Amino acid sequence: MSTTRPAPPPPQTTTTTPPVAVQQHEAAGLLAGVSIRATTPLPGAATKDHREGTAASSGQVALPRGAGHRPVRRRLAGIRWPLFAVLIVQVVLSLRLIWSSTAFQDEALYLRAGHLEWARWLHGVPIPHFPSYFSGAPFLYPPLGALADNIGGLAAARILSLCFMLGVTSLLWATTTRLYGQRAALLAAGLFATLAGTQFLGAFATHDAMALFLLAVAAWLGVRSADFQFWTRMVLLVTSGVTMAVADAVKYATALFTPVVLVVVALAVWRRHGGGAWLAASLTVLCSWLILVVASLAAGSREYRLGFTTSTLDRPQSNIAVTTVLQHAYVWTSLILVLAVLGAVLASRSRERGKLLPAFLAAAALLAPAEQARLHTTVSLQKHVVFGAWFAAIAAGYAMARLSRVDPGRGWAAVMALPIAASTLFGSMGQAASLYRIWPDSADVVSVLRSAVRAHPGNYLAEDYDVEAYYLRAEVPWPRWSSTYYFRYPGVLPGAASYQAAIKDHYFSLAILSFGDTAAIDRQITADMRHAGGYYVVARAGRFTIWASREPTPVQRSWRNRAGR
Repeated sequence: MSTTRPAPPPPQTTTTTPPVAVQQHEAAGLLAGVSIRATTPLPGAATKDHREGTAASSGQVALPRGAGHRPVRRRLAGIRWPLFAVLIVQVVLSLRLIWSSTAFQDEALYLRAGHLEWARWLHGVPIPHFPSYFSGAPFLYPPLGALADNIGGLAAARILSLCFMLGVTSLLWATTTRLYGQRAALLAAGLFATLAGTQFLGAFATHDAMALFLLAVAAWLGVRSADFQFWTRMVLLVTSGVTMAVADAVKYATALFTPVVLVVVALAVWRRHGGGAWLAASLTVLCSWLILVVASLAAGSREYRLGFTTSTLDRPQSNIAVTTVLQHAYVWTSLILVLAVLGAVLASRSRERGKLLPAFLAAAALLAPAEQARLHTTVSLQKHVVFGAWFAAIAAGYAMARLSRVDPGRGWAAVMALPIAASTLFGSMGQAASLYRIWPDSADVVSVLRSAVRAHPGNYLAEDYDVEAYYLRAEVPWPRWSSTYYFRYPGVLPGAASYQAAIKDHYFSLAILSFGDTAAIDRQITADMRHAGGYYVVARAGRFTIWASREPTPVQRSWRNRAGR
Protein backbone atom coordinates (compact mmCIF):
# COMPACT_ATOMS: atom_id res chain seq x y z
CA MET A 1 0.00 0.00 0.00
CA SER A 2 1.36 3.30 -0.95
CA THR A 3 0.43 6.60 0.49
CA THR A 4 0.43 9.96 -1.16
CA ARG A 5 1.86 12.71 0.85
CA PRO A 6 -0.04 16.00 0.65
CA ALA A 7 1.71 18.76 -1.21
CA PRO A 8 3.33 21.27 1.09
CA PRO A 9 1.61 24.66 1.24
CA PRO A 10 3.14 27.36 -0.94
CA PRO A 11 5.57 29.62 0.80
CA GLN A 12 3.95 32.72 2.19
CA THR A 13 5.35 35.99 1.02
CA THR A 14 4.74 39.37 2.44
CA THR A 15 4.38 42.29 0.08
CA THR A 16 4.43 45.78 1.36
CA THR A 17 2.38 48.25 -0.70
CA PRO A 18 3.80 51.72 -0.77
CA PRO A 19 1.47 54.43 0.56
CA VAL A 20 0.96 55.99 -2.89
CA ALA A 21 -0.06 52.62 -4.35
CA VAL A 22 -2.53 52.14 -1.49
CA GLN A 23 -4.10 55.49 -2.25
CA GLN A 24 -4.35 54.64 -5.95
CA HIS A 25 -5.87 51.26 -5.12
CA GLU A 26 -8.47 52.83 -2.82
CA ALA A 27 -9.28 55.51 -5.39
CA ALA A 28 -9.75 52.89 -8.07
CA GLY A 29 -12.01 50.92 -5.73
CA LEU A 30 -14.06 53.99 -4.97
CA LEU A 31 -14.45 54.82 -8.66
CA ALA A 32 -15.41 51.25 -9.45
CA GLY A 33 -17.92 51.23 -6.61
CA VAL A 34 -19.54 54.41 -7.86
CA SER A 35 -19.60 53.21 -11.45
CA ILE A 36 -21.27 49.87 -10.82
CA ARG A 37 -23.49 50.89 -7.94
CA ALA A 38 -27.07 49.91 -8.67
CA THR A 39 -30.08 51.69 -7.31
CA THR A 40 -31.82 49.83 -4.51
CA PRO A 41 -34.67 48.00 -6.21
CA LEU A 42 -38.26 47.95 -5.08
CA PRO A 43 -39.79 45.02 -3.16
CA GLY A 44 -38.82 41.58 -4.31
CA ALA A 45 -36.12 42.89 -6.62
CA ALA A 46 -33.06 41.82 -4.66
CA THR A 47 -31.08 41.33 -7.79
CA LYS A 48 -27.50 40.38 -8.23
CA ASP A 49 -26.87 43.87 -9.52
CA HIS A 50 -28.31 45.26 -6.31
CA ARG A 51 -26.18 43.00 -4.10
CA GLU A 52 -23.05 43.92 -5.99
CA GLY A 53 -24.00 47.59 -5.86
CA THR A 54 -24.53 47.40 -2.11
CA ALA A 55 -21.17 45.74 -1.60
CA ALA A 56 -19.51 48.31 -3.81
CA SER A 57 -21.03 51.24 -1.97
CA SER A 58 -19.83 49.80 1.33
CA GLY A 59 -16.29 49.49 0.04
CA GLN A 60 -16.34 45.68 -0.41
CA VAL A 61 -15.19 45.68 -4.00
CA ALA A 62 -12.96 42.92 -5.37
CA LEU A 63 -10.88 44.56 -8.06
CA PRO A 64 -9.25 42.48 -10.74
CA ARG A 65 -5.61 42.74 -11.40
CA GLY A 66 -4.64 45.89 -13.15
CA ALA A 67 -7.42 47.75 -11.35
CA GLY A 68 -8.62 50.89 -13.04
CA HIS A 69 -11.39 51.97 -15.37
CA ARG A 70 -11.11 49.20 -17.95
CA PRO A 71 -12.98 46.47 -15.96
CA VAL A 72 -15.80 48.89 -15.20
CA ARG A 73 -16.04 49.93 -18.84
CA ARG A 74 -16.11 46.31 -19.94
CA ARG A 75 -18.87 45.60 -17.46
CA LEU A 76 -20.95 48.59 -18.53
CA ALA A 77 -20.47 47.64 -22.17
CA GLY A 78 -21.60 44.10 -21.36
CA ILE A 79 -24.70 45.43 -19.67
CA ARG A 80 -25.69 47.58 -22.65
CA TRP A 81 -25.15 44.99 -25.35
CA PRO A 82 -28.47 43.22 -24.61
CA LEU A 83 -30.22 46.60 -24.91
CA PHE A 84 -28.55 47.18 -28.28
CA ALA A 85 -29.81 43.77 -29.41
CA VAL A 86 -33.36 44.73 -28.39
CA LEU A 87 -33.09 48.03 -30.27
CA ILE A 88 -31.84 46.25 -33.40
CA VAL A 89 -34.88 43.96 -33.30
CA GLN A 90 -37.12 47.02 -32.88
CA VAL A 91 -35.48 48.70 -35.89
CA VAL A 92 -36.02 45.64 -38.08
CA LEU A 93 -39.67 45.27 -37.03
CA SER A 94 -40.50 48.90 -37.85
CA LEU A 95 -38.36 49.24 -40.98
CA ARG A 96 -40.30 46.46 -42.70
CA LEU A 97 -43.41 48.67 -42.49
CA ILE A 98 -41.99 52.03 -43.53
CA TRP A 99 -42.04 51.44 -47.29
CA SER A 100 -45.10 49.17 -47.31
CA SER A 101 -47.78 51.81 -47.84
CA THR A 102 -48.43 55.36 -48.95
CA ALA A 103 -49.26 58.11 -46.47
CA PHE A 104 -52.17 57.77 -44.10
CA GLN A 105 -54.49 60.76 -43.79
CA ASP A 106 -53.02 61.86 -40.44
CA GLU A 107 -49.46 61.56 -41.74
CA ALA A 108 -50.30 63.63 -44.81
CA LEU A 109 -52.11 66.22 -42.68
CA TYR A 110 -49.25 66.75 -40.21
CA LEU A 111 -46.51 66.81 -42.83
CA ARG A 112 -48.47 69.17 -45.09
CA ALA A 113 -49.15 71.40 -42.09
CA GLY A 114 -45.43 71.42 -41.31
CA HIS A 115 -44.56 72.55 -44.83
CA LEU A 116 -47.17 75.31 -44.62
CA GLU A 117 -45.89 76.41 -41.21
CA TRP A 118 -42.41 76.85 -42.72
CA ALA A 119 -43.94 78.83 -45.58
CA ARG A 120 -45.68 81.10 -43.08
CA TRP A 121 -42.55 81.61 -40.98
CA LEU A 122 -40.23 82.24 -43.90
CA HIS A 123 -42.47 83.99 -46.42
CA GLY A 124 -45.58 85.13 -44.55
CA VAL A 125 -47.87 82.87 -46.60
CA PRO A 126 -51.43 82.60 -45.18
CA ILE A 127 -52.24 79.05 -44.07
CA PRO A 128 -55.31 77.18 -42.75
CA HIS A 129 -56.38 77.54 -39.12
CA PHE A 130 -54.70 74.35 -37.95
CA PRO A 131 -54.80 75.18 -34.21
CA SER A 132 -58.61 75.18 -34.23
CA TYR A 133 -58.85 71.45 -34.93
CA PHE A 134 -55.40 69.90 -34.38
CA SER A 135 -54.96 67.51 -31.43
CA GLY A 136 -51.54 69.07 -30.71
CA ALA A 137 -49.77 72.38 -31.20
CA PRO A 138 -49.09 72.60 -34.97
CA PHE A 139 -45.81 74.48 -34.49
CA LEU A 140 -44.09 71.64 -32.59
CA TYR A 141 -44.03 68.31 -34.42
CA PRO A 142 -45.29 69.24 -37.93
CA PRO A 143 -42.33 71.53 -38.85
CA LEU A 144 -39.90 68.91 -37.56
CA GLY A 145 -41.59 66.20 -39.58
CA ALA A 146 -41.61 68.47 -42.64
CA LEU A 147 -37.83 68.93 -42.34
CA ALA A 148 -37.36 65.17 -42.46
CA ASP A 149 -39.81 64.98 -45.35
CA ASN A 150 -37.75 67.52 -47.29
CA ILE A 151 -34.65 65.39 -46.75
CA GLY A 152 -35.98 61.98 -47.71
CA GLY A 153 -39.72 62.13 -48.27
CA LEU A 154 -42.31 60.19 -46.30
CA ALA A 155 -39.82 57.43 -45.45
CA ALA A 156 -37.48 59.91 -43.74
CA ALA A 157 -40.39 61.34 -41.72
CA ARG A 158 -41.30 57.83 -40.60
CA ILE A 159 -37.68 57.08 -39.70
CA LEU A 160 -37.75 60.20 -37.51
CA SER A 161 -40.60 58.56 -35.58
CA LEU A 162 -38.53 55.38 -35.35
CA CYS A 163 -35.69 57.38 -33.76
CA PHE A 164 -38.12 58.73 -31.18
CA MET A 165 -39.40 55.21 -30.43
CA LEU A 166 -35.87 53.89 -30.01
CA GLY A 167 -35.37 56.65 -27.46
CA VAL A 168 -38.61 55.59 -25.75
CA THR A 169 -37.37 52.00 -25.38
CA SER A 170 -33.96 53.17 -24.12
CA LEU A 171 -35.63 55.37 -21.51
CA LEU A 172 -37.79 52.44 -20.45
CA TRP A 173 -34.62 50.43 -19.90
CA ALA A 174 -32.98 53.27 -17.94
CA THR A 175 -36.07 53.89 -15.78
CA THR A 176 -36.64 50.22 -15.00
CA THR A 177 -32.96 49.81 -14.13
CA ARG A 178 -33.31 52.51 -11.48
CA LEU A 179 -36.41 50.88 -10.04
CA TYR A 180 -35.87 47.14 -10.36
CA GLY A 181 -32.40 46.38 -11.69
CA GLN A 182 -30.80 45.36 -14.98
CA ARG A 183 -32.61 42.07 -15.48
CA ALA A 184 -36.07 43.58 -15.15
CA ALA A 185 -34.99 46.45 -17.43
CA LEU A 186 -33.90 44.12 -20.21
CA LEU A 187 -37.11 42.10 -20.04
CA ALA A 188 -39.27 45.23 -19.96
CA ALA A 189 -37.47 46.65 -22.99
CA GLY A 190 -37.91 43.38 -24.87
CA LEU A 191 -41.63 43.28 -24.12
CA PHE A 192 -42.19 46.88 -25.19
CA ALA A 193 -39.98 46.90 -28.30
CA THR A 194 -41.86 43.97 -29.84
CA LEU A 195 -45.33 45.32 -29.10
CA ALA A 196 -47.49 45.80 -32.21
CA GLY A 197 -48.19 49.41 -31.32
CA THR A 198 -44.49 50.11 -30.83
CA GLN A 199 -43.71 48.71 -34.28
CA PHE A 200 -46.54 50.79 -35.73
CA LEU A 201 -45.56 54.10 -34.11
CA GLY A 202 -41.96 53.53 -35.20
CA ALA A 203 -43.15 53.63 -38.81
CA PHE A 204 -45.83 56.31 -38.55
CA ALA A 205 -45.09 59.96 -39.25
CA THR A 206 -47.30 61.68 -36.67
CA HIS A 207 -46.77 63.46 -33.36
CA ASP A 208 -47.43 60.35 -31.26
CA ALA A 209 -43.84 59.07 -31.14
CA MET A 210 -42.46 62.49 -30.20
CA ALA A 211 -45.07 62.95 -27.45
CA LEU A 212 -44.36 59.51 -25.99
CA PHE A 213 -40.61 60.18 -26.06
CA LEU A 214 -41.03 63.41 -24.09
CA LEU A 215 -43.36 61.68 -21.61
CA ALA A 216 -40.74 58.98 -21.10
CA VAL A 217 -38.05 61.65 -20.58
CA ALA A 218 -40.23 63.28 -17.91
CA ALA A 219 -40.73 59.97 -16.08
CA TRP A 220 -37.04 59.08 -16.26
CA LEU A 221 -35.96 62.50 -14.95
CA GLY A 222 -38.32 62.15 -12.01
CA VAL A 223 -37.06 58.67 -11.13
CA ARG A 224 -33.44 59.69 -11.67
CA SER A 225 -33.84 62.64 -9.30
CA ALA A 226 -34.25 60.25 -6.37
CA ASP A 227 -30.51 59.51 -6.47
CA PHE A 228 -29.50 63.11 -5.77
CA GLN A 229 -29.55 65.51 -2.88
CA PHE A 230 -32.15 68.21 -2.43
CA TRP A 231 -31.17 71.00 -4.83
CA THR A 232 -30.08 68.75 -7.68
CA ARG A 233 -33.23 66.74 -7.15
CA MET A 234 -35.37 69.88 -7.37
CA VAL A 235 -33.75 70.91 -10.67
CA LEU A 236 -34.43 67.51 -12.20
CA LEU A 237 -38.01 67.52 -10.91
CA VAL A 238 -38.71 70.97 -12.37
CA THR A 239 -37.24 69.80 -15.67
CA SER A 240 -39.46 66.73 -15.50
CA GLY A 241 -42.58 68.87 -15.06
CA VAL A 242 -41.60 71.19 -17.93
CA THR A 243 -40.85 68.25 -20.23
CA MET A 244 -44.19 66.69 -19.40
CA ALA A 245 -45.96 69.95 -20.28
CA VAL A 246 -44.18 70.05 -23.64
CA ALA A 247 -45.24 66.45 -24.27
CA ASP A 248 -48.84 67.46 -23.59
CA ALA A 249 -48.50 70.34 -26.05
CA VAL A 250 -47.17 68.01 -28.75
CA LYS A 251 -50.21 65.77 -28.26
CA TYR A 252 -52.95 67.00 -25.94
CA ALA A 253 -54.15 63.50 -24.99
CA THR A 254 -50.77 62.83 -23.33
CA ALA A 255 -52.08 64.77 -20.31
CA LEU A 256 -54.06 61.64 -19.43
CA PHE A 257 -50.82 60.13 -18.09
CA THR A 258 -49.75 63.09 -15.96
CA PRO A 259 -51.09 61.47 -12.75
CA VAL A 260 -49.13 58.30 -13.53
CA VAL A 261 -45.85 60.22 -13.79
CA LEU A 262 -46.60 62.02 -10.53
CA VAL A 263 -47.21 58.73 -8.70
CA VAL A 264 -44.10 57.09 -10.14
CA VAL A 265 -41.92 60.04 -9.15
CA ALA A 266 -43.44 60.29 -5.66
CA LEU A 267 -42.90 56.58 -4.90
CA ALA A 268 -39.38 56.58 -6.33
CA VAL A 269 -38.37 59.51 -4.12
CA TRP A 270 -40.16 58.14 -1.04
CA ARG A 271 -38.39 54.82 -1.42
CA ARG A 272 -34.98 56.48 -1.31
CA HIS A 273 -35.52 59.37 1.10
CA GLY A 274 -38.66 58.58 3.10
CA GLY A 275 -40.47 61.19 5.15
CA GLY A 276 -42.13 64.00 3.24
CA ALA A 277 -39.66 64.00 0.36
CA TRP A 278 -42.23 62.29 -1.86
CA LEU A 279 -44.73 65.09 -1.30
CA ALA A 280 -42.19 67.79 -2.12
CA ALA A 281 -41.17 65.89 -5.25
CA SER A 282 -44.70 65.41 -6.57
CA LEU A 283 -45.65 69.02 -5.82
CA THR A 284 -42.55 70.29 -7.60
CA VAL A 285 -43.34 68.30 -10.74
CA LEU A 286 -47.02 69.22 -10.58
CA CYS A 287 -46.43 72.94 -10.05
CA SER A 288 -43.82 73.26 -12.79
CA TRP A 289 -46.12 71.37 -15.16
CA LEU A 290 -49.16 73.42 -14.17
CA ILE A 291 -47.39 76.77 -14.49
CA LEU A 292 -46.29 76.04 -18.03
CA VAL A 293 -49.69 74.66 -19.04
CA VAL A 294 -51.57 77.67 -17.64
CA ALA A 295 -49.09 80.08 -19.24
CA SER A 296 -49.47 78.32 -22.59
CA LEU A 297 -53.27 78.46 -22.42
CA ALA A 298 -53.16 82.14 -21.49
CA ALA A 299 -50.69 83.00 -24.25
CA GLY A 300 -52.38 80.87 -26.90
CA SER A 301 -55.10 82.21 -29.13
CA ARG A 302 -58.74 81.23 -29.02
CA GLU A 303 -58.06 78.76 -31.83
CA TYR A 304 -55.68 76.75 -29.64
CA ARG A 305 -58.24 76.54 -26.85
CA LEU A 306 -60.88 75.51 -29.38
CA GLY A 307 -58.62 72.82 -30.80
CA PHE A 308 -57.79 71.48 -27.34
CA THR A 309 -61.48 71.36 -26.41
CA THR A 310 -62.83 69.79 -29.59
CA SER A 311 -60.03 67.27 -30.16
CA THR A 312 -59.48 66.15 -26.55
CA LEU A 313 -62.02 67.29 -23.95
CA ASP A 314 -65.26 67.17 -25.96
CA ARG A 315 -64.58 64.49 -28.53
CA PRO A 316 -67.80 63.25 -30.11
CA GLN A 317 -69.01 59.83 -29.05
CA SER A 318 -69.37 56.96 -31.47
CA ASN A 319 -71.41 53.76 -31.33
CA ILE A 320 -68.73 51.10 -30.85
CA ALA A 321 -69.56 48.68 -28.04
CA VAL A 322 -67.51 48.96 -24.86
CA THR A 323 -66.61 45.27 -25.06
CA THR A 324 -65.22 45.79 -28.56
CA VAL A 325 -63.00 48.65 -27.42
CA LEU A 326 -61.66 46.68 -24.46
CA GLN A 327 -61.16 43.56 -26.55
CA HIS A 328 -59.07 45.46 -29.12
CA ALA A 329 -56.97 47.03 -26.38
CA TYR A 330 -56.39 43.66 -24.71
CA VAL A 331 -55.36 41.95 -27.96
CA TRP A 332 -52.72 44.62 -28.62
CA THR A 333 -51.28 44.62 -25.07
CA SER A 334 -52.26 41.24 -23.59
CA LEU A 335 -48.81 39.89 -22.66
CA ILE A 336 -47.65 43.10 -21.01
CA LEU A 337 -50.96 43.58 -19.21
CA VAL A 338 -51.06 40.06 -17.77
CA LEU A 339 -47.45 40.23 -16.59
CA ALA A 340 -47.97 43.71 -15.12
CA VAL A 341 -50.90 42.43 -13.06
CA LEU A 342 -48.72 39.53 -11.92
CA GLY A 343 -46.03 42.01 -10.92
CA ALA A 344 -48.57 43.97 -8.88
CA VAL A 345 -49.59 40.78 -7.05
CA LEU A 346 -46.00 39.77 -6.34
CA ALA A 347 -45.07 43.23 -5.06
CA SER A 348 -48.15 43.50 -2.84
CA ARG A 349 -46.77 40.73 -0.63
CA SER A 350 -43.66 42.72 0.20
CA ARG A 351 -43.24 44.78 3.35
CA GLU A 352 -40.90 47.33 1.83
CA ARG A 353 -41.65 50.81 0.55
CA GLY A 354 -43.07 51.26 -2.89
CA LYS A 355 -44.90 47.95 -3.05
CA LEU A 356 -47.93 49.63 -4.66
CA LEU A 357 -45.95 51.03 -7.59
CA PRO A 358 -46.42 47.98 -9.86
CA ALA A 359 -50.17 48.23 -9.31
CA PHE A 360 -50.18 51.87 -10.45
CA LEU A 361 -48.01 50.96 -13.43
CA ALA A 362 -50.37 48.16 -14.43
CA ALA A 363 -53.37 50.48 -14.06
CA ALA A 364 -51.75 52.93 -16.49
CA ALA A 365 -52.36 50.41 -19.29
CA LEU A 366 -56.11 50.73 -18.66
CA LEU A 367 -56.38 54.53 -18.89
CA ALA A 368 -56.57 54.89 -22.67
CA PRO A 369 -58.94 51.92 -23.18
CA ALA A 370 -61.21 53.21 -20.40
CA GLU A 371 -61.34 56.70 -21.92
CA GLN A 372 -62.10 55.39 -25.38
CA ALA A 373 -64.65 52.94 -24.02
CA ARG A 374 -66.39 55.95 -22.48
CA LEU A 375 -66.50 57.54 -25.94
CA HIS A 376 -67.42 54.23 -27.61
CA THR A 377 -64.69 54.63 -30.23
CA THR A 378 -61.63 52.74 -31.41
CA VAL A 379 -60.18 55.67 -33.36
CA SER A 380 -56.42 55.89 -32.64
CA LEU A 381 -56.75 53.22 -29.94
CA GLN A 382 -53.83 51.28 -31.44
CA LYS A 383 -51.63 54.32 -30.78
CA HIS A 384 -52.97 55.40 -27.40
CA VAL A 385 -52.54 51.98 -25.75
CA VAL A 386 -48.78 52.23 -26.35
CA PHE A 387 -48.55 55.16 -23.91
CA GLY A 388 -49.98 53.09 -21.07
CA ALA A 389 -48.03 50.01 -22.13
CA TRP A 390 -44.77 51.90 -21.57
CA PHE A 391 -45.55 52.19 -17.85
CA ALA A 392 -47.05 48.70 -17.57
CA ALA A 393 -43.91 47.23 -19.18
CA ILE A 394 -41.94 48.28 -16.07
CA ALA A 395 -44.20 46.19 -13.86
CA ALA A 396 -44.16 43.35 -16.40
CA GLY A 397 -40.35 43.37 -16.47
CA TYR A 398 -40.33 43.26 -12.68
CA ALA A 399 -42.63 40.22 -12.72
CA MET A 400 -40.50 38.35 -15.26
CA ALA A 401 -37.35 39.17 -13.29
CA ARG A 402 -38.94 37.70 -10.15
CA LEU A 403 -39.93 34.55 -12.03
CA SER A 404 -36.46 34.21 -13.54
CA ARG A 405 -34.89 33.95 -10.06
CA VAL A 406 -35.93 30.29 -10.03
CA ASP A 407 -32.93 29.64 -12.27
CA PRO A 408 -29.71 30.64 -10.46
CA GLY A 409 -27.65 30.25 -13.63
CA ARG A 410 -27.81 31.89 -17.02
CA GLY A 411 -30.60 29.79 -18.49
CA TRP A 412 -33.17 32.35 -17.39
CA ALA A 413 -32.47 34.54 -20.43
CA ALA A 414 -33.48 31.89 -22.96
CA VAL A 415 -36.53 30.85 -20.93
CA MET A 416 -37.77 34.41 -20.49
CA ALA A 417 -37.13 35.21 -24.17
CA LEU A 418 -39.42 32.40 -25.34
CA PRO A 419 -42.79 34.07 -24.57
CA ILE A 420 -41.57 37.37 -26.01
CA ALA A 421 -40.37 35.72 -29.22
CA ALA A 422 -43.56 33.66 -29.54
CA SER A 423 -45.74 36.70 -28.99
CA THR A 424 -43.78 38.60 -31.63
CA LEU A 425 -43.74 35.91 -34.31
CA PHE A 426 -47.32 34.72 -33.90
CA GLY A 427 -49.00 37.92 -32.75
CA SER A 428 -47.53 41.39 -32.83
CA MET A 429 -45.85 41.17 -36.25
CA GLY A 430 -49.13 40.28 -37.93
CA GLN A 431 -51.02 42.85 -35.87
CA ALA A 432 -48.63 45.65 -36.86
CA ALA A 433 -48.84 44.66 -40.52
CA SER A 434 -52.64 44.64 -40.38
CA LEU A 435 -52.65 48.14 -38.91
CA TYR A 436 -50.83 49.27 -42.05
CA ARG A 437 -53.56 47.76 -44.23
CA ILE A 438 -56.33 49.83 -42.67
CA TRP A 439 -56.02 52.66 -45.21
CA PRO A 440 -55.96 52.19 -49.01
CA ASP A 441 -52.78 52.57 -51.02
CA SER A 442 -53.10 55.88 -52.87
CA ALA A 443 -50.21 55.44 -55.30
CA ASP A 444 -52.51 54.80 -58.29
CA VAL A 445 -54.90 57.66 -57.62
CA VAL A 446 -52.04 60.13 -57.05
CA SER A 447 -50.44 59.02 -60.32
CA VAL A 448 -53.70 59.66 -62.18
CA LEU A 449 -54.22 63.00 -60.47
CA ARG A 450 -50.76 64.31 -61.40
CA SER A 451 -51.78 64.41 -65.04
CA ALA A 452 -55.45 65.21 -64.32
CA VAL A 453 -54.70 68.44 -62.42
CA ARG A 454 -52.63 69.68 -65.36
CA ALA A 455 -55.45 68.93 -67.79
CA HIS A 456 -58.17 70.28 -65.48
CA PRO A 457 -56.85 73.26 -63.48
CA GLY A 458 -59.18 74.72 -60.88
CA ASN A 459 -60.77 73.65 -57.60
CA TYR A 460 -60.88 70.06 -56.40
CA LEU A 461 -63.26 68.09 -54.19
CA ALA A 462 -62.24 65.00 -52.20
CA GLU A 463 -63.33 63.17 -49.06
CA ASP A 464 -59.97 63.07 -47.26
CA TYR A 465 -58.01 65.39 -49.48
CA ASP A 466 -55.00 65.57 -47.12
CA VAL A 467 -53.29 62.65 -48.85
CA GLU A 468 -53.83 64.10 -52.33
CA ALA A 469 -52.90 67.59 -51.17
CA TYR A 470 -49.69 66.26 -49.55
CA TYR A 471 -48.46 64.49 -52.68
CA LEU A 472 -49.59 67.30 -55.02
CA ARG A 473 -48.59 70.24 -52.84
CA ALA A 474 -46.15 71.50 -55.50
CA GLU A 475 -48.87 71.50 -58.19
CA VAL A 476 -52.00 72.58 -56.29
CA PRO A 477 -52.17 75.39 -53.68
CA TRP A 478 -54.00 74.42 -50.50
CA PRO A 479 -56.99 76.83 -50.90
CA ARG A 480 -58.18 74.92 -53.99
CA TRP A 481 -59.05 71.78 -52.04
CA SER A 482 -62.51 71.19 -50.56
CA SER A 483 -63.79 68.30 -48.45
CA THR A 484 -66.94 66.20 -48.51
CA TYR A 485 -67.09 66.54 -44.71
CA TYR A 486 -67.99 70.23 -44.80
CA PHE A 487 -68.40 72.77 -47.59
CA ARG A 488 -70.08 76.13 -47.92
CA TYR A 489 -70.68 77.76 -51.29
CA PRO A 490 -71.06 81.58 -51.26
CA GLY A 491 -74.65 82.62 -50.74
CA VAL A 492 -75.85 79.07 -49.93
CA LEU A 493 -76.32 77.15 -46.69
CA PRO A 494 -73.55 74.65 -45.92
CA GLY A 495 -74.08 71.01 -46.72
CA ALA A 496 -76.01 69.37 -49.54
CA ALA A 497 -77.31 72.70 -50.92
CA SER A 498 -73.78 74.08 -51.24
CA TYR A 499 -72.51 70.99 -53.06
CA GLN A 500 -75.47 71.12 -55.44
CA ALA A 501 -74.98 74.81 -56.21
CA ALA A 502 -71.23 74.45 -56.72
CA ILE A 503 -71.69 71.47 -59.06
CA LYS A 504 -74.32 73.33 -61.04
CA ASP A 505 -71.85 76.21 -61.55
CA HIS A 506 -69.06 73.74 -62.38
CA TYR A 507 -67.04 75.11 -59.49
CA PHE A 508 -65.04 71.86 -59.17
CA SER A 509 -62.72 70.78 -61.97
CA LEU A 510 -62.27 67.34 -60.39
CA ALA A 511 -64.21 65.36 -57.78
CA ILE A 512 -62.40 62.43 -56.15
CA LEU A 513 -64.96 60.20 -54.42
CA SER A 514 -64.15 57.13 -52.35
CA PHE A 515 -67.53 56.37 -50.67
CA GLY A 516 -65.92 56.01 -47.28
CA ASP A 517 -66.96 57.93 -44.17
CA THR A 518 -69.09 60.34 -46.23
CA ALA A 519 -70.67 57.72 -48.50
CA ALA A 520 -74.11 59.37 -48.33
CA ILE A 521 -72.71 62.75 -49.39
CA ASP A 522 -70.67 61.07 -52.15
CA ARG A 523 -73.81 59.45 -53.57
CA GLN A 524 -75.64 62.78 -53.49
CA ILE A 525 -72.73 64.51 -55.25
CA THR A 526 -72.69 61.79 -57.92
CA ALA A 527 -76.41 62.29 -58.52
CA ASP A 528 -75.94 66.08 -58.69
CA MET A 529 -73.18 65.76 -61.29
CA ARG A 530 -75.30 63.49 -63.47
CA HIS A 531 -78.26 65.83 -63.16
CA ALA A 532 -76.22 68.95 -63.92
CA GLY A 533 -74.49 67.38 -66.93
CA GLY A 534 -71.04 68.22 -68.21
CA TYR A 535 -69.24 65.78 -65.89
CA TYR A 536 -67.62 62.48 -66.82
CA VAL A 537 -65.50 59.79 -65.16
CA VAL A 538 -61.81 60.31 -65.89
CA ALA A 539 -60.54 57.16 -64.19
CA ARG A 540 -61.13 54.64 -61.44
CA ALA A 541 -58.17 53.84 -59.20
CA GLY A 542 -58.84 51.30 -56.49
CA ARG A 543 -61.85 52.49 -54.54
CA PHE A 544 -61.48 56.03 -55.90
CA THR A 545 -63.65 57.39 -58.72
CA ILE A 546 -62.39 60.59 -60.37
CA TRP A 547 -64.94 62.84 -62.08
CA ALA A 548 -64.00 65.80 -64.28
CA SER A 549 -65.95 68.79 -65.59
CA ARG A 550 -66.23 69.37 -69.37
CA GLU A 551 -67.42 72.91 -68.81
CA PRO A 552 -64.98 75.70 -67.92
CA THR A 553 -64.73 76.22 -64.17
CA PRO A 554 -64.66 79.70 -62.58
CA VAL A 555 -60.87 79.43 -62.28
CA GLN A 556 -60.52 78.46 -65.95
CA ARG A 557 -62.86 81.26 -67.05
CA SER A 558 -60.85 83.75 -64.99
CA TRP A 559 -57.61 82.57 -66.61
CA ARG A 560 -59.14 82.83 -70.07
CA ASN A 561 -60.40 86.35 -69.36
CA ARG A 562 -56.95 87.40 -68.20
CA ALA A 563 -55.39 85.86 -71.31
CA GLY A 564 -57.90 87.69 -73.53
CA ARG A 565 -56.96 91.00 -72.03
